[in-house]
Amino acid sequence: MDTFDALQALLSRDLHELHQIQKRGWRILPMARIVKEEHLGRCCYLAEEFLSRAELCALKKEIGLDERQWRAYKSKISGQ
Repeated sequence: MDTFDALQALLSRDLHELHQIQKRGWRILPMARIVKEEHLGRCCYLAEEFLSRAELCALKKEIGLDERQWRAYKSKISGQ
């Protein structure tokens, strides 16, 4: 599995899990939501570090995130 595939699988899984948390009601599990959003933000930073610009654009398209959503997850990192 190459870096692109690994990041795609990781981000897709985390987004799915975040949607499941939100469906159950984020007020019930606020810490789980916060941790998952921070993990997504870290994955976004990793993708930017290890993927080419073309691969990064393809990744965002594959997982269904636009630039605004991508930046929003990056902003969830504690202390940043």
